[in-house]
Amino acid sequence: MSAQEVDSRSDLARWISGTHVFPADRETLLERARSQSAPDEVLSVIRSLPDRTYENMEGVAQALGLA
Repeated sequence: MSAQEVDSRSDLARWISGTHVFPADRETLLERARSQSAPDEVLSVIRSLPDRTYENMEGVAQALGLA
């Protein structure tokens, strides 16, 4: 994983991670990011996720090609 991928994954986790967030689908992650006042770039990345349930941040990262 490149340094940029690590940074991207870390930044995304900052906006959607937390206690009892996972498992979560795309809409739940989007709502979480909005509630945390995530920037538009982060919301856009979350919107690009396939519509399925993610068990953890690793699953989100894999879906985005950041694994």
